[in-house]
Amino acid sequence: MAKKMTDDELASKLSNEIESASGDFNTELSEQREDAMKYYLGEPFGNEIEGRSEIVTTDVRDTIEYIMPSLMRIFTTHNNVAEFEPQGPEDVEMAQQATDYVNYVFNKQNNGFKVLYDAFKDALISKTGVIKHFWEEKKEVSHETYENLTEIEYQSILANDDLEVVEHTETVIQKQQVDDFGTLISPAIVEHDVKVKRTKVDGQVKVVAVPPEEFLISRRATSVEDASFVCHRVKKSVSDLILEGYPKSLVEELPSYTQSNAELNEERIARFSFDDDSLPADEGSGPSRKVWLEECYIHLDYDGDGIAELRKITKGGNKILDNEEIDSIPFSTICPLPIPHKFHGMSIADTVQDIQLIKSTIMRNLLDNMYLTNNARYAVLAGQVELDDLLSSKPGGIVRMRAPGAVTALPTPQIQPYAFQMVQYLDGIREERSGVSKMTQGLNPDVLTSHVTSGAISAATESAMQRIELIARIFAETGIKDLFRNIYSLVQRYEDRQKIAYLNGKFVPIDVSRWKEKLNCTVNVGVGSGSQQSKTQTMGSIMQIIQGLIQNGGMGSLVTPQNIYNAVSEFIAQSGYKNSDQFISNPAMMPPKPPPEPTLEEKVEQRKAQVELQKLQLQAQELEIDTQLKAQELKLKQEEAAINLALKQQELQIKKSQLDLNEQELALEAVQNRPVGIGPS
Repeated sequence: MAKKMTDDELASKLSNEIESASGDFNTELSEQREDAMKYYLGEPFGNEIEGRSEIVTTDVRDTIEYIMPSLMRIFTTHNNVAEFEPQGPEDVEMAQQATDYVNYVFNKQNNGFKVLYDAFKDALISKTGVIKHFWEEKKEVSHETYENLTEIEYQSILANDDLEVVEHTETVIQKQQVDDFGTLISPAIVEHDVKVKRTKVDGQVKVVAVPPEEFLISRRATSVEDASFVCHRVKKSVSDLILEGYPKSLVEELPSYTQSNAELNEERIARFSFDDDSLPADEGSGPSRKVWLEECYIHLDYDGDGIAELRKITKGGNKILDNEEIDSIPFSTICPLPIPHKFHGMSIADTVQDIQLIKSTIMRNLLDNMYLTNNARYAVLAGQVELDDLLSSKPGGIVRMRAPGAVTALPTPQIQPYAFQMVQYLDGIREERSGVSKMTQGLNPDVLTSHVTSGAISAATESAMQRIELIARIFAETGIKDLFRNIYSLVQRYEDRQKIAYLNGKFVPIDVSRWKEKLNCTVNVGVGSGSQQSKTQTMGSIMQIIQGLIQNGGMGSLVTPQNIYNAVSEFIAQSGYKNSDQFISNPAMMPPKPPPEPTLEEKVEQRKAQVELQKLQLQAQELEIDTQLKAQELKLKQEEAAINLALKQQELQIKKSQLDLNEQELALEAVQNRPVGIGPS
C-alpha cells in the first residue's frame, strides 16, 4: 500500500516538475521571449561595428502598438465585456444581474482595462498572455486605545472576536463594601484602560495579469485544463506572509529574492534593461524583505490512496509552506496565433522579428552610404599633404599640398533605388502577416483620390481588419470567456451574503444565493464587417426598421420594449458612450406598471365582494370573541378551583399546626408535673 508523501519527497517532486516545465529558466521558450522583448524595445542586435551605423528599426513595436488600440476598442466598446445567458424564462432577471455584477467586479474592483491591456500586450510580444483569478482575503490590522471603561464595556471588548487586548491597566475607584455578617453592601467600582489590536478580514475576487516568465506549465499540456502541472512564481514580503497565517519562524528561514534565479532570469531582466533597471536592488530587511515563492498546481497522489487529486502546494526554497486540495487551476490564457494541439503558439513579434532585422540592416547600409557621400574618403600621396588640414573638414577650409594631385577623392557607390524598393516590399510583407496596414491606420494617401469609391475604401479597410478581428475572436473564445466563467464561480462560492452594488447608475441589491450553479457565457467583442462609422449607420438602419414595425402595428408581437432598449443602447454604445443608462432606462429594471382603472361594473362587483368579505370578517371576529370568552370562563373556573384547593390545603395546614402545638403543650405539662390542660385556660 502506498504511503503518504513526506514534505521532502514533495519538495523534490515539485523541483523536478519545475525544471522540466515549459517556460523555465534558460529554455528555448524563455530565450525566444527574451529576444522578442529586446526586439520590441529596439535594443541593438549585438552585431554592430564601431564607426558604422547602429540604427535599429522598431517594426515589432510599431506593429504591436498599431494592433493594441483596435483590440482594446473591440473589447471595451460595450458596457459589459461578457454576458451570461439565461437557461429559461425564469432566469432572465438573474442572468442580467450576474452579467452586471461580474462585469462590475472585473472593471471596477480590478481595473479590467489595465488587466486586458497587460495580458494582450504580453500575448502579442511573448506568445501567451496569462490572467490569474482568485479569491483574496486581506487582514487589516489597526491599534486602538480606550480609557476609563466600565466592567461591562471591558467585557464587551473581550467578547469581540475581532479585538485582541494588547495592554490592560485596571484602576480601583471604590473598594467593595460588606457588613459584619459578610453581606455585600456595594460592589467594587473598577475602570479599565486597554490597548487593543483590531483585525479586520475582508475578501474580494482578484484578477491580475501574470508576467509570462512567472508562469510555468507542463510541456505536454495543450491548455490549462489538461495540464498535469502549473506553477506561478510569486514575490511577496515577509510581512505579507505572516499576515496570511504562515509561521513566523518558517517565513524567516526563506531565502531572499536576490538569491533566487527568478530575479536573475534573463527574460525578466530584458524587460527592465530598457531603463537600466536590469539588476535587482535591495528591497529592505526584516518584515519588508522580499522572497520568491512557487505556487504549484499539480495532479498527484499525495495521500497514498491510489487516486491523483489536484493540489495547490506553495514552496519557498526547499520548504513547503502549505498544501491543500483544490477544484481548479486559477489561470486563463490567450495566444494571438495558436498552434493546434500546443499550449504555446506564436506571437506577433515572432512574425515581424526577421523583417525588423532585415530592415535595420538595409537602413544601416543606406545611412553608411549617405555618410560616405557627405564625407568622402580620399587617397593621399604620403608626405605631400598636410594631414591635419585634410582631417579638419570645414566649409571654406584649405588643404595644403606640396604637389598637385596629391589628394584624390575615392568614388562612392550611388544609392540604388532597389534598396528603397526592398524596404517597401518588407513593409508589404509586414502588413500581410500582421493585418496592420496604412489603410487601417488611416495613413494611405491614395484613398483621397477622386477615382477611389467609398465602397472600395470600405472593402479594403474591412479586408485589412480581418486579421486583427480574428485575433480578437480567438482571445474572446478562449481566455476571456474562461476568465468570466471563473469570476462567476468565485463570486458564487465566496460572496455568501447579500450586498448593495452600484450598477448602471443605480444601487442594486445582489443576492448571489439565487444564481444558478453555471450559466452560459458570451463575450461581447466589437467585431464584424465594416468600420465604426458603418456599424453606427447599420444600427441607425435597424432602428428605422424597428420604428416602421411599430407604426405598422408590430408592437408587442414583433417588437417589445426590451427590443427597443437593446437597439437604442447598442446605437449609443457605437456612438462612443459607455453608459447608455444615462439616456434611456432598461424596461427589465423598471417597477411594474399599476393596474388599469376598473370599469363601473367591476367597481360594483368589487364593492359586493368587499361587503361579503366584511361579513365573513365580522363572523370570524364574533367566533373569535366567543372562543376567547369561553376560554376566559374556563380559565376563571380553573383559577377558582385552584384557589379553593389552596384554601383547603391552608385549612389542613392550620389544623395540623394546631395539633402539633397541642402535642407540644402536653409534653411541656408532663415535664412540669402538673395537670395536663387541653386548649386555652
